[in-house]
Amino acid sequence: MTPRLGIVTIGQTPRPDLVEAFGAEAPLAEVRVAGALDGAGDADLQAIAAPGDYPLLVRLASGRTIEVPRERLVPRVADAARRLAAEGASLVVVACAGDFPDVPCPAPVLLPGRIVPAVAGAISVSRRIGVVTPNRAQAPYAARKWREDGFDPIVAWASPADDGEMARAAAAFRDPGIDLVVIDCMGHADEARRAMAAWTGRPVLAAQSVVARVAGALLGGGRPPAAG
Repeated sequence: MTPRLGIVTIGQTPRPDLVEAFGAEAPLAEVRVAGALDGAGDADLQAIAAPGDYPLLVRLASGRTIEVPRERLVPRVADAARRLAAEGASLVVVACAGDFPDVPCPAPVLLPGRIVPAVAGAISVSRRIGVVTPNRAQAPYAARKWREDGFDPIVAWASPADDGEMARAAAAFRDPGIDLVVIDCMGHADEARRAMAAWTGRPVLAAQSVVARVAGALLGGGRPPAAG
């Protein structure tokens, strides 16, 4: 039986980038994506995006991005996770690297905001790290979270929708004490990790790549058998 991996994007589908990234690490699995804001019309989105605490950057089906307070996304993410589990997902990933609470779901749920700091902590000796968050408004929340996780972070921001912002973010990490950079956003593909490593000359972790590999390992990873 083909294993099924469910991914909850905090915005809207389609998200072919997530299907590609996770499918590459779990080629024997079927990848399905559900959006926490799927089905929300313009009026709904306007209400959901009203100012509030912990604004998360979300991508809409149109490609446009908006900021939505975390507390308005939490119940929608839980609903989407349970739908994916009901459709047969044996593992669900919440595609948000922020400080997300537990998600009640019949299937195991991977929260990048817990996985990535654990990996970073195993690599960083000094605990002085650079952190890239996807939007300016989220930066103070990211700094607080990473401090609570036991790090001494320098936080910059770069939207996945604007490649040029990553180079600007890299310029913030000139501190010679930084021994690791973390791209703390599930929207940045592995190309962003390679570019940041070239600009900073430091090891770089990208949340999307790290979590995709963990999901792939849990689902068996590997490659399909060769034909013939």
